[in-house]
Amino acid sequence: MDCIAVSPCSNPELSLEEVLAAYSGIGFTQFEAFTSWVKSALDWTADAQMYRRIAESHGIRITSMHLPPITEDADAALEHAIAAARFAEQLGVEVVLFKAASRPLYIRTARAFLDATEELNITPVLQNHAGSPIATLGDYREVIEGIGDSRMKTLLEVGHFHSVGVSWRQGYELLGDSIALVHIKDQLGSQSVPFGTGEIDLEGLFAHLKQEGYRGKFVVEMEVADKINTLEYLESALRYLKPWL
Repeated sequence: MDCIAVSPCSNPELSLEEVLAAYSGIGFTQFEAFTSWVKSALDWTADAQMYRRIAESHGIRITSMHLPPITEDADAALEHAIAAARFAEQLGVEVVLFKAASRPLYIRTARAFLDATEELNITPVLQNHAGSPIATLGDYREVIEGIGDSRMKTLLEVGHFHSVGVSWRQGYELLGDSIALVHIKDQLGSQSVPFGTGEIDLEGLFAHLKQEGYRGKFVVEMEVADKINTLEYLESALRYLKPWL
């Protein structure tokens, strides 16, 4: 199960210590960190080794991290994203999620970010997300082609593609070998549900990615309506995934 991580978007109300203890307690050993929004968000200006020790005390590695986004104050935001990427490398992170407030900002700033972080032992990825500048296949294609740099990899966000009517197969056809991270949810429409009870062909996804030689991580997300059962559903998700991953 070395390829499975978990996202605290599932429990945004929990502090870092709380969420690491909870996820470790149900069997997760890898974690995707945020730098905003969730209560467990990391302060990328703080000591990375402190966070690393906290995670390790719970038997968890932080394997991917969301960078602070590029905003209209692009020069300052770019410096923040670069500094956060350096922080992520010190944390032992493998993949960082590069984000921007608009598609033009993605295209305008990505090359400078890639140049500044090229020597770091991290892989930057773009992420599709419903309601964000990269939501549809067309959005993704525009940004990828606009950046025009193979150093920028991609994240196949299965649930958010499903939310905008795009199947994971269509997403894979566009992104292909550039995929360095996969986020997985099961859903009915746009609503997250326990794994194996929704409309998404997750078993087909896993079989296809194995056939294509994908070797990256799968990040589990669980944003269900009955939030009180989130931890139970996450534990069930691990059992569901075990035969496939």
